[in-house]
Amino acid sequence: MFLLAHGSVLLFDRAFRDYLGSRLQEDAQSLMKDAIDRNGKLNLSSLPFRGRYNQVYSGHYFSLQMDRATEIRSRSLWDKRLPEVSPGLARRLAQGPEHQQLLVWSGTFRQDGHRFDITTALDYTSVAENLNWLRFSIWMLGGLLAILLVVIQQHVIRIVLAPLGQVRKELELLNDGHRLQIDTSVPVEIAPVVNELNHQLERIERVLTRSRDGISNLGHALKTPIAVMEAQLGRREFDQLPELRDALAARLADIHRLVQCELQRARLDTRNSTHKSHFQPEQELPALISTLAEIYPHIAFHYSTAQAPDTLPWESEDVLEVLGNVLDNAGKWAHSQARLTLRQHHNSVEFIIEDDGPGIAPEKRTQVLSRGTRLDERVSGHGLGLGIVEQVVSFHGGKLYLEESELGGLKAIIRLPL
Repeated sequence: MFLLAHGSVLLFDRAFRDYLGSRLQEDAQSLMKDAIDRNGKLNLSSLPFRGRYNQVYSGHYFSLQMDRATEIRSRSLWDKRLPEVSPGLARRLAQGPEHQQLLVWSGTFRQDGHRFDITTALDYTSVAENLNWLRFSIWMLGGLLAILLVVIQQHVIRIVLAPLGQVRKELELLNDGHRLQIDTSVPVEIAPVVNELNHQLERIERVLTRSRDGISNLGHALKTPIAVMEAQLGRREFDQLPELRDALAARLADIHRLVQCELQRARLDTRNSTHKSHFQPEQELPALISTLAEIYPHIAFHYSTAQAPDTLPWESEDVLEVLGNVLDNAGKWAHSQARLTLRQHHNSVEFIIEDDGPGIAPEKRTQVLSRGTRLDERVSGHGLGLGIVEQVVSFHGGKLYLEESELGGLKAIIRLPL
């Protein structure tokens, strides 16, 4: 519409110039006829030196030259001359008296054996100014309309795409385990995408359920034979074969470790997302600390959550398993006390577990993180604690660091990104 309006102004300008050009041509023909009397002789006194051609700088001008003789000009030109232009209507406006913009027509006629070179001109200044103002108005109006249309378009796009924002929120709720399907009403153009997504979500949920149940059944099925084999190793017959008994016990320990690690990985990958609950330190830590205090009555367990958020965005079961394993190690090695501190550090949360035990030498701290590695065989266990902790922490994109504690023992720092 803007280009059409601008083009219409250009077409009007061209058509109006052509119309005025034909009028100037008619004036030139009238001048030629007035210059010759009835006897075919030149009669300059009959030229129209009155009216519009008589008023100085009136905007109506002519110049006439017969047989290339002396040029005769209208009195409205005063002492000025019309510019020389090519025959016909000049497409460009010429500069005239008093800064006037002239529309000029020039032509040659022959009458009664005489040659007439006639130029007529008309002041086009007011028309040109009005057209320029109209062009400016169109540009301004077009610019304002363009801005208005952009604003309207953005508003319309926001309204149309608003269901997608709701879909994004529902996907976040789905990720948090609060729902299994996307229920937002969406435009028909994207409804097939949402329907297919819901179909795939149902399929994935069925696959995860089968995998979770199968792995759980396998884990329970393996525990009983392993327990029976461990009990069989305690029979007296094996007292005469200590090397064989130790070798079998080591292999059973390896099987036990592998089963526990794989079950842990499977639980992380196929856990039921519909029952996720976020970890709340103030509500869930007291029970964990109380349990550890019963297991290690000679150890004083302390914890602090003042610098941590009230709710942490991780599944409660994962956090409790991590803290339980690390605090259990601290209880095994501590002399009299163990301490747990939760604090927010930039865009992450740190779990700091310290004890006053013997600690771990710096060169052995990397080794102890390996699954199944135990630095002291005198303490019971399969060596799975820190290995499982590192597995869970890595799953959530976090890091596990081992340092020296101010209490004299080991300080384990678990950093999980928010």
